[in-house]
Amino acid sequence: MGRRRALLVATYEYDDTGLRQLVSPAQDAEALAEVLEDPAIAGYEVQVLINQPSSHVGEVIDEFYATAGRDDQTLLYFSGHGVKDDNGRLYLAMKNTKRDRLRFTALPAHMVNEAVNDSRARQKLLILDCCYGGAYAVQQFAKADSAVDTKAELGGRGRIVLTATEATQYAFEGAKVHGQASQSVFTRCIVEGLRSGAADLNADGDITADELYQYAYDAVVAEQPNQRPQQIADVQGRTVIAANPHWELPARIVTDLESPLHRDAAVQQLGRLLQATNERVRRTARAKLEELLTNDSRAVSAAAQAYLDSPPPRPEPIAAPIPVRRPTGPTFGAAARASARRWRHRLRGPAAKVRAAASSWWIVGPFALAAGLAITAAARDITPYLIAVAAVLTCAVATQFRASGPAFAAGMLPPAVLSTAIVAGDPTNWNSLSTVLFRAAHIAWLAAAAVGLFRWRPSKPSLRIGLLVPAAIAAALVLIVVVEDYRSPHQYKAVPHLTYPAIVGLIAAEFALIGPLFTFGRIFTVGWVVGGFAVWLGLFSGSEGLAAPWQAVVALLVVWLLIGVLTIARPPRTGVPIRRLVMMAPLLAPAVLGAVAFAVVPAASQTPFAAALALSPDDRILYAADFSNDRVVKIDTTTREQVGDALRVGDEPSRILLSPDSTTLYVANAGAGSISVVDVAAWKIIGTPIAVAPDSVELSLSPVKRRLYALSAKSETITEIDTDTRQTVGGPLASGPNPGDIAVDAKGERLYVANQDAGTVSVIDTTTRQPARNPIKVGSEPGDLALGPDGALYVIGRSSYSVINTKVETSRPTPFTLPADSRVAVADSKNLYVLGRSGRDDTFRVVDVGSRQVIRSLTDDLGFAVGLAVSADGRRIYVSNFSQPGIVVLDGAGPKAVGVIGLKR
Repeated sequence: MGRRRALLVATYEYDDTGLRQLVSPAQDAEALAEVLEDPAIAGYEVQVLINQPSSHVGEVIDEFYATAGRDDQTLLYFSGHGVKDDNGRLYLAMKNTKRDRLRFTALPAHMVNEAVNDSRARQKLLILDCCYGGAYAVQQFAKADSAVDTKAELGGRGRIVLTATEATQYAFEGAKVHGQASQSVFTRCIVEGLRSGAADLNADGDITADELYQYAYDAVVAEQPNQRPQQIADVQGRTVIAANPHWELPARIVTDLESPLHRDAAVQQLGRLLQATNERVRRTARAKLEELLTNDSRAVSAAAQAYLDSPPPRPEPIAAPIPVRRPTGPTFGAAARASARRWRHRLRGPAAKVRAAASSWWIVGPFALAAGLAITAAARDITPYLIAVAAVLTCAVATQFRASGPAFAAGMLPPAVLSTAIVAGDPTNWNSLSTVLFRAAHIAWLAAAAVGLFRWRPSKPSLRIGLLVPAAIAAALVLIVVVEDYRSPHQYKAVPHLTYPAIVGLIAAEFALIGPLFTFGRIFTVGWVVGGFAVWLGLFSGSEGLAAPWQAVVALLVVWLLIGVLTIARPPRTGVPIRRLVMMAPLLAPAVLGAVAFAVVPAASQTPFAAALALSPDDRILYAADFSNDRVVKIDTTTREQVGDALRVGDEPSRILLSPDSTTLYVANAGAGSISVVDVAAWKIIGTPIAVAPDSVELSLSPVKRRLYALSAKSETITEIDTDTRQTVGGPLASGPNPGDIAVDAKGERLYVANQDAGTVSVIDTTTRQPARNPIKVGSEPGDLALGPDGALYVIGRSSYSVINTKVETSRPTPFTLPADSRVAVADSKNLYVLGRSGRDDTFRVVDVGSRQVIRSLTDDLGFAVGLAVSADGRRIYVSNFSQPGIVVLDGAGPKAVGVIGLKR
């Protein structure tokens, strides 16, 4: 048994402005595809092409017929404009069709005819619901060229052609005004006849091509007397298109079975029904015949048994198609049936929208993934930005259930690019699961929008002059908010002169100008405006409300929505050709001037972030490295106020080290690859910064040998510096792979390097610069080294700590378990103070170095703690953090938070 294959081609958007944009083809194709795919009705393998260029459609049609087998049944459906050339030849208009270049931009009907002729399939059905762009009426939209001879163009042996009209009529597009979703009268009647089973005129359970045509003819003429469908057939036998899904035993047979006089005739009719191709019909007929086996009449029971035992063969194919009656006008019965069908159609919801989504699953899949990830991220971390983006992506998924889905997806691409730039440049919550999910959602969003742009084929755009003023206002509002945001402090470090928010704001300002100004279509503009609104909301809102000035932000959102309403709600106009884009030059002036201002004006101070702390031996002065503003500050621990002015150092100060005599402060500038030396008494920089390896963030000082060692984890090298001359000594010293920290013993003879991957500590002779012994095995992932009294070196791993006796050459430490993810530690003669992380909270634990037990602990949100300093008596602990302003002060007896030291900008 052969396959049943259908190819549905629908075109409703045209690049040629002379071809009227249609409404019904997309709905026609969706509804027909739903019916044909239903295994209970037709069971076709359906392929749908919507708004495709002629080259692609021609290639698909050729492959469709070339691959058809001898026993296959093929159905080709076309809905759209049918046009003709000066010689009267028929062409099927596609998305790229130009009326003055029909031969190479449209699909010639004779080429379709050749493909049909060359096909091996013996049953070929063509349904043409063609329209002609010139015919137009206010309430009835014409859909066929009145001078096209379809039979001459597409008629031939072995096929059946059903057309919406005869050669001198129009096909109507439903009694609806422009802009509403409607279906063609002809296609709607075909769909209703198949779906309801009403096209099964002889009630045998099968809907043949002749019956479908007759049903559609009656229904169309009843609704539109001036439109008369046409059938062209040159086949042998009957062509069964579908089964009647609602078939029931005809009432006349039921009545005959109850009458003794007509029971024999009813048995004969049941016997004929056993030959039906509809399984429902055969099953019902067999059940009735089996009931008659116990009938009192021997003749009836014998006849029933005979039909059951030896069903008669199928009738021979009919030599010629059944003649069809062609009424000259509407009848009362046909009008009543058409009215009932219209009401059923209105009561049914749009049930075929999944077809459009299935044909563009490359867009639906990434959008669905992006929406799921965004919703999950928003559920974990509720912010206006997450909620807005999750809502927009959910809308994007819903729009893909329409044929216009790719246009909406293409409109979502610019907001996706901007939103991804915002998310990618935000360094907060690097380890947060919601951030990971949100970034993954943006990747999927970009992928879906890019595919949508690839599949979307827009018409040639023109410029909307009427939107220039609202767009200029939007651009000015963006610049106001961005400039204010630029001049106010930010929490994280920015590039000098041109900050990251400024760049994003300027890009967004350009986006505000470009999208809605062009006539790319309403659906595209909806995607642009809705996606852009979510991005605006996320860019200029936060946990503390809208960005300042909030009035400008509100005005921006209102103007942006107004632009969308004006673009979408107003009827499309011709606009101005693109070559007059020079008229946009005044709009670009604010952005250009803003960029110049950003480049000239120095960057504003950022919210201070203390990346490292150092405490004087008398506990009176606390030094902090302000990573955000490239400076070092000193704080009076009694008043908790900053003392004097901040001292400018190199780029991104990450570590500070105070000499034991409190005279010199060494600052490691990770971004600059240098070390600044500060005279503490004079509070000034001594000489020029000492060049070291890039990203040197760990320091260790040997007062005895007067050497400073700087570790660069990035280059995996150690730089040795003479503290007297402030010059490097020798070349870079290899540290080993993935070093975590360094420390030098009290004599300055041994240098210890924590190897995070190997779980060891290397020992280097500072004189020979060679390994002094084999690496010492410690706990997993040692990341910090803390020197204690009496030669004790505490090695802090992820979940344990070890103690190395630096006075012994063959120390073999035993790891002791720590109950949290440990990061930084400080040791004194009694206790080991360990800073760590547990889930989303920070942990602070005090370990008795004698008993190796945790004697005090604190678990709280300290703002992602990164730095630690402890007073000599252990009564005050200072913790710097990544995400909260200031330095947290802990009472060591609790421990508990007792205050915050604010840092001046």
